[in-house]
Amino acid sequence: MKHKNKNRKFEVDDVKVSRETVEVIMGKKGTEEINQDWNPVIKAIDDPDELPFLLADIYELEATDELRMALIRAQVNAQLRMKEDIDYYKRQLFAAKTIELLLYKRLRLKSVRERRKKNNNK
Repeated sequence: MKHKNKNRKFEVDDVKVSRETVEVIMGKKGTEEINQDWNPVIKAIDDPDELPFLLADIYELEATDELRMALIRAQVNAQLRMKEDIDYYKRQLFAAKTIELLLYKRLRLKSVRERRKKNNNK
């Protein structure tokens, strides 16, 4: 099921993505600029069902601090908007976390549940 976002405006490699996703990933409201290197990440965050098909392209990306911050922004945005469309934002959160784990081998942000589990295993 595709998330219905009336605000679709950007085109990334012939795929339309929402302005909201681009703004969150790029970290700037009203941005018209897209980091072309991040196209697979933008597409995966905007349409999490495409993530399995984008993993190889994402794996080739350089793991920069700026990209990690973009992934953290996507996770925070998904958590904040979860009540708007729980299915979509849960999948978006999963995509952002999966990409972060793929590129950085661990998550910068962890849920309370994940921290408790880690502390209980010590």
